[in-house]
Amino acid sequence: SSVCRRKTLLYYFGEDFNDEKSCGHCDNCLNPKEKIEAKTEAVTVLKAIKGLGEQFAIEYVILILLGKATPQVMMFRHEQLDVFASGNDKDSNYWSSLIRQMLLEGLLEKDILEYGVLKFTKKGEAFLKKPTAFKIVLNNLFEDANADDEAGETVVEGAGVADEKLLEMLKNLRKTVAKEKNLPPFVIFLESSLEDMATMYPTNMTELEKISGVSKGKSIRYGKPFLDIITAYVDENDIVRPDDFVMKSVANRNNNKIFIIQNVDKKIPLETIAKTKDLRIDELLEEMETIVASGTKLNLDYAIDEMVDEYDQEEIIDYFKSCETSSLQVAQEELAESGFNWEQLKLMRIKFLCVYGN
Repeated sequence: SSVCRRKTLLYYFGEDFNDEKSCGHCDNCLNPKEKIEAKTEAVTVLKAIKGLGEQFAIEYVILILLGKATPQVMMFRHEQLDVFASGNDKDSNYWSSLIRQMLLEGLLEKDILEYGVLKFTKKGEAFLKKPTAFKIVLNNLFEDANADDEAGETVVEGAGVADEKLLEMLKNLRKTVAKEKNLPPFVIFLESSLEDMATMYPTNMTELEKISGVSKGKSIRYGKPFLDIITAYVDENDIVRPDDFVMKSVANRNNNKIFIIQNVDKKIPLETIAKTKDLRIDELLEEMETIVASGTKLNLDYAIDEMVDEYDQEEIIDYFKSCETSSLQVAQEELAESGFNWEQLKLMRIKFLCVYGN
């Protein structure tokens, strides 16, 4: 982000920040960027969120604004909404910058218990009725060539204040480690885990294990080089880290973890599990993927076998073994001749993580 880093960190912990008193010593405060007016675009964002019924997270809202008809979007038939492609005159970095600053300014809030779903605040409702000037700075742009996994096609719950420079360094390291281990990058750490690292700056194993999607085993296997980079980055840039290292998203996601594990062990249909916990099927699968990435195996063969035959399972597993990205949209395009849908590929990606990631 190009906003004061202390402000974004305080926002993460639910604390207010006096705009008139920036920290004055982070990289963004020392090198302020020009602000641009975004009143009209902020209204566009609010209308899109309203059109989606305040039921989706930031990445999905951006897909709708850009008019990206991904498998997930088409599954919900959201390409038919009036707000679909209402922001296709701007790029994803613009919308990401705007939405994150709308969060910081209190026009929107994230419901962490509901996977980071964007919700209106009273301030946001008032703004939609009577828009006022709203100036923002665009986030720093780094090379997108290494954006190699689930970003842009999943609904995630991250805090949305990640240090982009550090995040890029962690992604590059993940690619290097993945190549050494002969594994796809997303098996090392999920995108959401890297984002949490670039937000919370863990510098030891205990802190790393509190990151969403990082188990003790995974931290031991892969953690040291990531901690080395983060520690050096914190020292070189005088990063102010939180005294009390607590990941809110991890604590909240544990509410459903035991229930899901127990019901999968009993081979309860996924639709029943989702309905019981008042989840959409895509939310349930996201939850399952995080559980698996954290080191817990889920045997979903009973559900997969009903949806994907044995030969097709082998084809999808072979694809994930050699893929450069875990994006399900890319997977669907690469495997177009077989006609797999989003849910089939998502389940198989979870199975792949179970087999090769734990």
